[in-house]
Amino acid sequence: MNPNIPNAELIQAVLNGQVVQVTPNEDGWTDMDPSVAITTLVRAAPGLKFRIKPQTLVHWLPVYRHQRDGAGIGNVYVDRSRVPRELPAGPVVKLLRLELDAESLEPVSVTSERI
Repeated sequence: MNPNIPNAELIQAVLNGQVVQVTPNEDGWTDMDPSVAITTLVRAAPGLKFRIKPQTLVHWLPVYRHQRDGAGIGNVYVDRSRVPRELPAGPVVKLLRLELDAESLEPVSVTSERI
């Protein structure tokens, strides 16, 4: 690795297929598109911070609607394609995508998707 090239490790990570993230203030990290990442990293834009995206585990939680008991959460799935559209308790109306840090198991993000 050439120490004279700014962000050389991160550039190599992008070339190796890893995802690099950017933030102006560490409040929220955004995945960089690989086609833009190399140019941005070479320029080493002042005020921006970069990191390799942490390895994560992704799990899916179906949210169902029950006639009498209201909403509920079904079993955890590791494969989105295996989440059924209907659970014994009621129809699945949303999916929660839970991302956990692979090392600490702390939540990285939770997003909601319509089924």
